[in-house]
Amino acid sequence: MSEGDTKSGWMVGETPTLRDQTVTVLREAILNETFRPGDKLVERTLAEQTGVSRTSIREALAQLEAEGLVTRMAGRGMRVSGLSVDEARAIYEARAILESAMARLFTERAGAADMAALDRAVHEAVETDVADTARQHAQKLDDVFDVITRGAANPVTYQMASLLRTRVTYLRTITSRVASPERRTESIRLLRDIRAALTARDADRSEALIRHYVERSAAFAVQVLRAQEAERGTQNRKD
Repeated sequence: MSEGDTKSGWMVGETPTLRDQTVTVLREAILNETFRPGDKLVERTLAEQTGVSRTSIREALAQLEAEGLVTRMAGRGMRVSGLSVDEARAIYEARAILESAMARLFTERAGAADMAALDRAVHEAVETDVADTARQHAQKLDDVFDVITRGAANPVTYQMASLLRTRVTYLRTITSRVASPERRTESIRLLRDIRAALTARDADRSEALIRHYVERSAAFAVQVLRAQEAERGTQNRKD
């Protein structure tokens, strides 16, 4: 086989596949709460709504199942997953460990481009911190912590953090929608403090601030999820 044949057989194109596009559309529908926890996801209906084949829907749902956004019910198809308080707490515990460690590594390894990317990401997170753009704000916060994790230059921990990302985004979105102005102000102050500590390459302060930020987020997420569970319980009793 010639070199040209080898390249043509193995080169990967950059255009997103139909499966990738379908995953993105369905993921956004869940994160935007078009589909809410407990909603049944019917392949035939989703295929009609999106205009793709049931095979593409099935493949997309399998990816979202791997991300923890949908759950397979024995003999009853797929439903949108609902994060329990215990599951959320476990996710935040993992975040606190990973992200605080990544902050320390960032102070040791980040280059000028990483520092510039951090400035941009924090600025964009601040600009979107209002209830009406909760989903966008959650994405911008993802970008901040993605910059930190990339700047830490450890591909193994980056991969570990990526496994949590979709569920973290979901939690960020639901909490951002209900956060008070006072809480928003404090969150932005902490985010700017984190940026300052990382920029100064203060490893101890960066690690401590990230851990505090995550633990504070965890406490609020638990509060929000408990309120949602109580609301669903009340609604079920009415039904």
